[in-house]
Amino acid sequence: MMDNLINNSKIEKAFLFDVISKIYIATDSNPVEMKDYELCSELIDVLIDVSCIYGIDEVGGTLKFDKESSSIIRLNHAGGAEDSKVLYLREVDKCLALVCLINEREFHKQHLINYNIDRFKEGLKKIFAATQKALKK
Repeated sequence: MMDNLINNSKIEKAFLFDVISKIYIATDSNPVEMKDYELCSELIDVLIDVSCIYGIDEVGGTLKFDKESSSIIRLNHAGGAEDSKVLYLREVDKCLALVCLINEREFHKQHLINYNIDRFKEGLKKIFAATQKALKK
């Protein structure tokens, strides 16, 4: 599913992170470069830090991380705009986030990327439901 997502969305690298531990539990089949993992992991730190300040649920006093959670950070590269990257985070499930590294030239298709991420989320939910059903047997 991750390979289909990155191929159909022109994403360079994607990680599925556990937001609490910041450990990635899945990635696409491209080799993992440590600097990419570190950038994506640090984005989760930024999200948590900002959520601690602005994302507290007033009723329950808990951190707000829900289906609307997302973050976009543009990284400027010394080589010029053609080498610039976008870090894109989207909530996938209660404590799971998809963090993608996308060439800025491809990010103008954000609506397509969002559509493909929504299909990815639906596929994950089906896997989770099938797993829950199998565990109950």
